[in-house]
Amino acid sequence: MRVSGTAPGGKPKALAFYLPQYHPIPENDEWWGKGFTEWRNVTKARPLFPGHYQPHVPGELGYYDLRVPEVRAAQANLAREHGVHGFVYYHYWFHGRRLLERPFEDVLSSGEPDFPFALCWANEEWTRGWDAQTGHVLVRQEFSEEDDRAHIRDLLRAFKDPRYITIDGRPLLLIYRPTLLPDLARTSEVWRQEVRAAGFPDLYLCWVESWGAPPGGKGPGAFGLDASVGFMPLQGSQVHAPLESLRGHRVLDYQSAAEAEMLQLERPWKRFPTVMVTWDNTSRRARGATIYQGATPARYEHWLRVTAESLADERPEENYLFILAWNEWAEGNHLEPDQRYGRAFLEATRSVLLGDGPADLEPASPLGGSARTGHSPLDEIGANVVGVLTELDLPSDRQVIDLGDQVAVSQRSVLRSLGIDMVPGTFTDVASLKATLEGIDRVGAVLLIDVLQHQADPQELLSALATWALDHGAPPLVLSVPNVAHVDMALHLLCGQFDVQPAGPLNPANLRFFTEETLQRLVERSGWRLIGRDDLHSLYSEEYEADLRDALPEELVGALQATAQAVNHNWSVTHFVWALEPQRVEMAPTSYLEAVEPSGPEPTPSIDAEAKKAVASYLASVGLLASESMRRTPIVNRGGGVHESYGYHLKQFVLKFIYSSPRRAAAFKRLYGRLR
Repeated sequence: MRVSGTAPGGKPKALAFYLPQYHPIPENDEWWGKGFTEWRNVTKARPLFPGHYQPHVPGELGYYDLRVPEVRAAQANLAREHGVHGFVYYHYWFHGRRLLERPFEDVLSSGEPDFPFALCWANEEWTRGWDAQTGHVLVRQEFSEEDDRAHIRDLLRAFKDPRYITIDGRPLLLIYRPTLLPDLARTSEVWRQEVRAAGFPDLYLCWVESWGAPPGGKGPGAFGLDASVGFMPLQGSQVHAPLESLRGHRVLDYQSAAEAEMLQLERPWKRFPTVMVTWDNTSRRARGATIYQGATPARYEHWLRVTAESLADERPEENYLFILAWNEWAEGNHLEPDQRYGRAFLEATRSVLLGDGPADLEPASPLGGSARTGHSPLDEIGANVVGVLTELDLPSDRQVIDLGDQVAVSQRSVLRSLGIDMVPGTFTDVASLKATLEGIDRVGAVLLIDVLQHQADPQELLSALATWALDHGAPPLVLSVPNVAHVDMALHLLCGQFDVQPAGPLNPANLRFFTEETLQRLVERSGWRLIGRDDLHSLYSEEYEADLRDALPEELVGALQATAQAVNHNWSVTHFVWALEPQRVEMAPTSYLEAVEPSGPEPTPSIDAEAKKAVASYLASVGLLASESMRRTPIVNRGGGVHESYGYHLKQFVLKFIYSSPRRAAAFKRLYGRLR
């Protein structure tokens, strides 16, 4: 039966771009080394700045080989269960030569999996630069009418498969780089002739906006095509990562890019919108990569929902949207589960496309997040909590008690896949806490996610938990609290701002504020010892305010950030995420002050020589004096005499420069005479 029709409840049908690269081929063996696949790039990726999510480690499907039928079946089952209608396989054709064709050919010949598909001709040349712009050409493209006919005739085998996606009976075919074809309209005409001769009513040809929309505002019809397909966003706010880590990379904010795309869903021609999971191709490109920072399941879900709702009036046969991508792992862009988020992105997809209602993910905009940026970190914290719990190696028959019920369902699914059962718990005071815990058997760990800062006396809660834990097999405690010493807070304080905000450290519900030192003293004196941590880092905290940064001189903001990086190793930490084990203490603190006050005089923050050098280097790079003290530093001359100051030394240098030229000296004397 031919694949077309409508999705459940009139919702759009989602097609995910699919990369068939994950198997060795002779060409890649020759160019990149024996046994090369995309996984080699994926595994070598490393984080370049705080909060940079790398490497992306696959989850339940592992480092698979696409020659294995069971892998392809598992992919199709995952996609179908979560609302993905079909795959769009990248197809590589070079004047009769095909590459990476094995997975799709196996799908075609075996009839399995029984899952809809279409093709996207990736018509770029292959080069060593991974971007089809630079580097040595590995496989060249040669276009001709003869090749156009040979190409489309070869594709008829796929078009005739009942699983192939059609629109009004017309096979759907995408072109990745339409502008590379010398006569796109003629290619379209030739292809349509051949397809009609084979018994189809026509082709449905799409312009992929990988390098932008059709030029001139004419739309795809002016080039012989039927529609365009969105690709990755072309806009997004620049994220200012630490200078030394950029290596020419472009770091953009995912949320602002998504918002820009949502504002441009309307086009004067037929266009299928695309929602991007995320993007980060630093594993492929050591320099000049593009990173969309800050993608989370909640932000992706919001973008997907708005996009799906925009298609409510589309006729069923053309009601499609695209997802970028199913398995672009080396570009950090995949719906497939990873070890950080598990199935969270898939569950967000299902909640939109199968009508399950909103996923239990933290919202993408100010509810629970920053009024300025839409940051809502709880789903990100949940990923770090999962990481800490997996390191604890909990017994499989134990439950994790989430006091405060803050870990999203999406993260609980990750824990369940690891054999960890999450149970929500509630409490209003220490007495109700004990009652809650006494009613639960087989406790493997206890979670306090963003709870302590809301307690007037958090030491009482921690001490009671420690006493209970020591009497019940010593289960560990995993907690998170905001860090008040993120660099963004310094900018607010510099400008005299410490205003209540909807979320973050300045949330009105927060009664206590923590740095690493105060949190360390609190937990140790309340009966806990630090055994693991996975702090949440971000270049932008919940207190980030773009308008404030833009209003200040860039050099000032850079100088403050350079100094913060030199003296505060937690400058980029938004939340501490710690694992603790109970320990006995002689006497629990009787007040909050007793729990957090220093044992003696606090040492003055010091900057070591390397840190001073880093700060001075930054200041010099933006044309600032490294230190006001330099102006007053005595300078010893060659004869052993001491000049009065750096300013005196500078004056002598200027005079020497002026009088080294008779013309400059004469001009200076005339000017000096007039000024006198």
